[in-house]
Amino acid sequence: MTERPQSPEPPSAWLLGGSGRPRRVLLETVPVGPPGGTDAQHRAGRAAAAAVLRRAGCASGTVGRRRSGAPVFPPGYAGSVTHTESLAVAAVAPGSRGVGVDLEFRLPEARLHRFLLDDSERASLWPDGDRERLRRLFAAKEAAFKALTECHEGHGGLFWRVRLRPHGDGLWARAGDRYAVVRDETTSAYAFAVAVAVGADPGPWADGTGGPAAPSTVISRS
Repeated sequence: MTERPQSPEPPSAWLLGGSGRPRRVLLETVPVGPPGGTDAQHRAGRAAAAAVLRRAGCASGTVGRRRSGAPVFPPGYAGSVTHTESLAVAAVAPGSRGVGVDLEFRLPEARLHRFLLDDSERASLWPDGDRERLRRLFAAKEAAFKALTECHEGHGGLFWRVRLRPHGDGLWARAGDRYAVVRDETTSAYAFAVAVAVGADPGPWADGTGGPAAPSTVISRS
C-alpha cells in the first residue's frame, strides 16, 4: 500500500494584502477518504467549503459549479477549493475581489519551466533550476490564477500566463493590470499557496521594485 504524503496544517486564518489594506482569508481542511478518488475529493472539497463559509458568517454553505468545474461561492464570499488524493482545502476571503488556493504534492518535471516561467521569472525566482522551487512557483501561479480568474484579458484563461515577481518576503502576481499577493508554505513534501486579489495599480511593474506597495502577510492561528 502506498503511503499517503505528509499534508500541510495551515493556519485557520491569514491576513494578506497590500500595505494598509489586508484581507482576512479563512481556511478549512478536510481529509479525503481512501482510496482518494475523484468523487471522494469533490465531497471533501464541498465539506471544506461549507465549513469555511459557516465560519465566515455566510447563511448558505452551498457552493455551485461552473461548466468548467470551478466552484461558485455565494456573493460577497470570494472562495476557492483545491483537493488532492489525501486532502481538500477551501479558502474564503469575505469582501475580497478574489481568492485562490492550491496544494501540490508531485514534483514537476524541470522542463515545465519552458511554458510556466518567462525569462524574468527564471532569473529572479528560479535561478538554480530546483524542482521543489518550481513546484512552489507552480502552486503560486495556480493560486494567483484563481484569485485573478475574472482577469481573462490578462491571462487568456491560462494559469501560466499569470506573472510572478518577488517583493519583500512575498510574491506579487499580475494578470493585465490586476494584482494579487501570494503567501505560501513549502516543504520538501508539498507546496501550498494562497493568493488574494488586491485590485489595479497604475505604477510600474519591475523586478522587485515596481507594482503595488510591499505585501504584508500576518499569520493568525486563531
